[in-house]
Amino acid sequence: MSKRIRFPRELNYILALLIMPFAVSIMTKVNLGLSMIAAPTYIISERVSFLSYGQTEYIAQGIMLIIMCIAVKKFKPMYLTSYLTSVIYGTVLDLFIWLEKGWVVEALWLRLVLFVVGMVLTSVGVALFINTYLAPCAWDYFVRTVVEEKQLDLRKFKVGYDFCFLIISVALTLLLFHRFVGITWGTLVIAVCNGNIIAFLDKLMNKTFDYYDAFPKLAKHF
Repeated sequence: MSKRIRFPRELNYILALLIMPFAVSIMTKVNLGLSMIAAPTYIISERVSFLSYGQTEYIAQGIMLIIMCIAVKKFKPMYLTSYLTSVIYGTVLDLFIWLEKGWVVEALWLRLVLFVVGMVLTSVGVALFINTYLAPCAWDYFVRTVVEEKQLDLRKFKVGYDFCFLIISVALTLLLFHRFVGITWGTLVIAVCNGNIIAFLDKLMNKTFDYYDAFPKLAKHF
């Protein structure tokens, strides 16, 4: 058995905050569908001209954290670290979208390739967040916190959570555009494939890397 590579969990957090917004920016560019979680804020940002996609993300995620506090009937200052993650994520997302502004992708085969790359990279980002103690974006932090506090079944809750976002996405796009924006067949592909890809990558990462806390005193607070 090969020796696992020692790897700090804190670096997973940094990598996730670079990889995930990059992946979402690619999938936005090729316009073949976004995930159910990413679609609502994209739809709103496409209609509200004074808000960028990234800004809409961290505003919406801030609202989600408020809803989370109401759901679990408590507030911890540490919850704010998830909002900080959301702000960083949204800012980096806007940066990547700006960098890709002049990039034209017309060939269908290239769009399909980039869609798959974006989907896989999004799963990589989620798997990286799983293997760090630092708080992920509010979308994922909501699920983790509510499940832990209410002692719910994670799989069932996540299915219901994703379904709610699908309903919200469809309602928003039809209300604001009277057509589908940000949601296509690709959204369904992501919904079917993402969970399995994330599970595979998480298992692979734990076989490859021996994770440790570079800042154990900080880790105790999370």
